[in-house]
Amino acid sequence: MSDDNVGDSMGAASLHNHSNLGDDSGLVAERIRVTTDGTLLIDDVDCTVARGSLSALVGPNGAGKSTLLRALTAVQTPAAGSVTFGSNDLLGMPRRQRARLAAFVEQDATTDTSLTVGMVVALGRLPHQSLWEADSPESAAIIAASLETVEMTAFREREFQSLSGGEKQRVMLARALAQQPQLLTLDEPTNHLDIAAQLAVLELLSSLRSTGVTVLAALHDLSLAASYCDHIIVLSHGRVVAAGATETVLTEQLIADVYGVTASILRNPVTGKPVIGFSPA
Repeated sequence: MSDDNVGDSMGAASLHNHSNLGDDSGLVAERIRVTTDGTLLIDDVDCTVARGSLSALVGPNGAGKSTLLRALTAVQTPAAGSVTFGSNDLLGMPRRQRARLAAFVEQDATTDTSLTVGMVVALGRLPHQSLWEADSPESAAIIAASLETVEMTAFREREFQSLSGGEKQRVMLARALAQQPQLLTLDEPTNHLDIAAQLAVLELLSSLRSTGVTVLAALHDLSLAASYCDHIIVLSHGRVVAAGATETVLTEQLIADVYGVTASILRNPVTGKPVIGFSPA
């Protein structure tokens, strides 16, 4: 694993440290270029995510979403470009310092080490403490609150590897919350989850906005992105083809151009949120 029903927003707020926010500008990436074995995966990408927003990174399979997220959080060092969050240079700062600022939740978490759920979540506290502070009351409270927020308290003593894919996903989200990040990036956080759990995770991510946390999530489901996210970044073939306010960017024409399908954007009669229907082009 890299270092890098839901609790209410007050519970989520208690997990986050609002001190030292400094510059209130959000995530700014400029001319990000990523290559692997000579293949260009991300091609001079510029993108921004406003402070305190919930933004979605969308695009077809193979568009480069996971690669871009890994580059933005320095999990994978880009060949070129810069990434800042406020006044902080995310690519240039030491790893431990970056981990106190930003957390990344990968799509699939694996480990060869036998760890309980509680141990995995406790790893999120490492950037904030020295070895002898590992069992401090503050850290214990944050770990407990993180588990409660994702409804995994009852699994605390379970072996992480014994969990289902969806359960592992929630534990990794708890670990990221225990990190108390100002910037939270997630690669397909609704992967492996049933419908109720998908909605619960998006409600949680939405509630984090009130705490000042900036959230960027790669999402496959365009209806979820349209319903919950303030801002959309659309990636295709390693390039940003559109970005901006969700309802402005996520149009039927753009979906046809990028995904090659016919889309109909409707309104949920109960919530009033966008719902997207698809048919072959």
